[in-house]
Amino acid sequence: MKLGVFGEDAASTYLEKRGYKIIEKNFRCRAGEIDIIAAHGESIVFIEVKTRRSLSYGLPCEAITHAKKQHIKRVISFYVLLKGLSGKALRIDVMEVYIKEEKVYIHHMEDAF
Repeated sequence: MKLGVFGEDAASTYLEKRGYKIIEKNFRCRAGEIDIIAAHGESIVFIEVKTRRSLSYGLPCEAITHAKKQHIKRVISFYVLLKGLSGKALRIDVMEVYIKEEKVYIHHMEDAF
């Protein structure tokens, strides 16, 4: 299993245990991709998942550049238009999945940007 897929599956399981309902995974359009889209309470949550086995290049969240944030926001705008979600409460979260010695550590940052 690819590292990214493993991280997204671990993140989805983590979210479901905390009451999130997964709506879609790996939503793609021309503007880019959203790893996980979930409902939590009254909010639709767009979640970027970053998975790492090593911190050699920094924390997983540090891989989310300004350009990546702009891509994510464009995908969200398209998704909201496509699904008729205008007026809904929206949130962008980031989840870091770190795997070390077969243990999985998850850090969930709500309303990340």
